[in-house]
Amino acid sequence: MKLQAQFPLLGLNTLAIDSVAEYFVSAESIEDVTAAINEAQAKNLDIKVLGGGSNVVMADCVSGLVLKYAANDCELISEDNEFVTLRVDAGFEWHSFVLYTLAHGWYGLENLSYIPGTVGAAPVQNIGAYGVEVKDSIVSVSGVYLENAESFTLMSDQCDFSYRESCFKQALNGKTLITAVEFKLSKKPNVKISYAPLNKMAQELGVPSPQLLSDWVVSVRKSKLPEPSKLPNAGSFFKNPVVSISVFEKIQGEYPDIPNYPQTNAVKLPAGWLIDQLGLKGHSFGPVSVHKKQALVLVNNGGSGKDVEAAAAEIKSRVKAKYNIELEQEPRVFC
Repeated sequence: MKLQAQFPLLGLNTLAIDSVAEYFVSAESIEDVTAAINEAQAKNLDIKVLGGGSNVVMADCVSGLVLKYAANDCELISEDNEFVTLRVDAGFEWHSFVLYTLAHGWYGLENLSYIPGTVGAAPVQNIGAYGVEVKDSIVSVSGVYLENAESFTLMSDQCDFSYRESCFKQALNGKTLITAVEFKLSKKPNVKISYAPLNKMAQELGVPSPQLLSDWVVSVRKSKLPEPSKLPNAGSFFKNPVVSISVFEKIQGEYPDIPNYPQTNAVKLPAGWLIDQLGLKGHSFGPVSVHKKQALVLVNNGGSGKDVEAAAAEIKSRVKAKYNIELEQEPRVFC
């Protein structure tokens, strides 16, 4: 375990914000994590956990100790004729893990292909795409409490999973470091193609294999989302808002063709569509712009974290003024 002072974070966040950590540790084991927590307590430093850096807005200077868990092994825990259970280190890159499961004939995560980040970040955000959420494949989440370095394991039903939410963003926000996630995956293909673009492709080309479905998802995501290495971004910046039926009906009166997804006594609306109707696709707010193809994505052209937050605040303000809807951003502020 090596504690590094004034560590540059430019290469560790996909918005390419030129940030510096007061202290930084890349932990390779739980023992490293414990040592880092002890060192932080000795220096009276707050601990900030960093995953793949794809869902954060960095401040110019991040105070305290930035702790990144880098272990990336995958262990087969159990297996029968229908299912496998895997224990995966939090540092395993997410898309690489999805490809690993497909190569072994283990299914259930193919719709979540090409999502940036790490395995450890997946349950925090309860990542979801194209009709699938990761919570449906999670058995348990293990980690360490930052306050006392004690280990924990929470079963899936203890994680308070909901749309883009979990206890790790709520009650345990800032209090834990996830070290491993257990997944239960099927040995039998059961492709999910309800999402419109995938369903259209299936109608034209036939029902895909899980591997082909993964390829389709990658293709769709690449067509909508820019590569962070070319255009620095944090993926979808805003959550799709869930509004009351009365709010929806008012908006629908002005926009009869608005896409919508009925929920229990509510309606989910696509945030990107709301932003697009304001004419903001391709619009620049100083060094930060709305992507020209996908209004959910903010592209950083050399700006700071404050620049990104200012652009997001302006978009939220315009959406609120037009639709009376409060947009919530997905990336957390790292300061």
